[in-house]
Amino acid sequence: LGVVEISGILSSYLSLPNFCCIGITTYEGLHKNLEQRPILLDSFEKIEVKEISEEETLKILEDRALRLEAKYKVFFTFPAIKGIISLCSKYLPAIPFPEKAIDVIDELAVLASQKKEKIVFLKDVEKVVERKAKVPIGEIEEAEKRKLLRLEEIIHQRIVDQEEAVKEISEALRRARAEITVRRGPIGSFLFLGPTGVGKTETAKALAEIYFGSEEKMIRLDMSEFQNLSDIPRLLGGPGEEGLLTTPVRERPFSLLLLDEFEKAHPKILNLFLQVFDEGHLTDGMGRKVNFKNTIIIATSNAGAEIIWEKLKETQKLEIVKEDLLSYLIQNKIFTPELLNRFDGVIVFKPLTKESLLKIAELLLRKIQKQLKEKDIDFVITEPLKEKIVELSFDPKFGAREMQRVIQEKVGNVLAKAILSGRIKRGMRVEIDPQNFELKT
Repeated sequence: LGVVEISGILSSYLSLPNFCCIGITTYEGLHKNLEQRPILLDSFEKIEVKEISEEETLKILEDRALRLEAKYKVFFTFPAIKGIISLCSKYLPAIPFPEKAIDVIDELAVLASQKKEKIVFLKDVEKVVERKAKVPIGEIEEAEKRKLLRLEEIIHQRIVDQEEAVKEISEALRRARAEITVRRGPIGSFLFLGPTGVGKTETAKALAEIYFGSEEKMIRLDMSEFQNLSDIPRLLGGPGEEGLLTTPVRERPFSLLLLDEFEKAHPKILNLFLQVFDEGHLTDGMGRKVNFKNTIIIATSNAGAEIIWEKLKETQKLEIVKEDLLSYLIQNKIFTPELLNRFDGVIVFKPLTKESLLKIAELLLRKIQKQLKEKDIDFVITEPLKEKIVELSFDPKFGAREMQRVIQEKVGNVLAKAILSGRIKRGMRVEIDPQNFELKT
């Protein structure tokens, strides 16, 4: 029937000695609504009901398991009950105890009853939590083992060159999935340094798809939008305002967080990430703890790109270039040593060579080739076509960034018009003339 504002009426009764009133609210409701009415708020004694501990949750589950066993004629093993708590704590951080644990144990009882299974084991708990969290957990299956061991090869199907970056990231992901780590922070945190258009963002997209299952699992922030101290509430949120950083991570805790142009954020904002890298959590503007332990964090920066160009022209090794670049960043107070040391890896991306650009052109054209193959059309990729695309799109300052646009304009548009006009039909073999970008059949 709608919401009625009764705070004014209520205030006149709250001072009466025999009038008892108990109100309940969330942290969000407190900050957003009640703190805007200080007279009303002063009439109440605030009692904070905190999330219960894992030990207390275990007692609740033990009691609930007995009732569920009697109702559904199933038996919960003790490792399964303990597993509910440990897995919920790790993989469902946005929901408090005991709510998330009760939801899981209730679902397990119903599923076991439907499948006519008599016992609930730890592996059953892992399947339910895995489905809720949308992330692989439990014993690593053979297919996933093969993928993890071949990570470098899989990433290189999308990323050309950049061996150091691919190797360091792959090792971090293997450690995280095998649960061999001593840190409390995110799965991995990396700072990608290098000129524009050399594959920093594409590497992040590839990782999101490979590790989390989709590029949709990438949260992207342009840090150049947070150059002032007054921008902190926009990141963390506050009364009536969701945080651009904290809200997406709280809602999608298993994600890749990409921080573009990291060096352009205000130094105090950069310092917020010290706690994230160290402890794996951050407190938002509503006082809620946001968990970053199941994220991969990648910060990108073009700062010092000219150093990379100059040093590599002198044919210096990448390790030496990296040392000079880090010295430059610290001396010019772009990043502090404390912040740089918090990253699992500071990775330098090299400028692209012509050979690398030809490989990138091949990768992008193969995407079109694959789409046409589904329509039973054979699109031929020729060396002259790749060379022409590289010639038109390459700019030393922007790397391969323009290549996608050139391919879309010169190749994609031509093929689309030919298909719609009927010039290309199923079963045909086609190629593009690199001189005038006209169709050859």
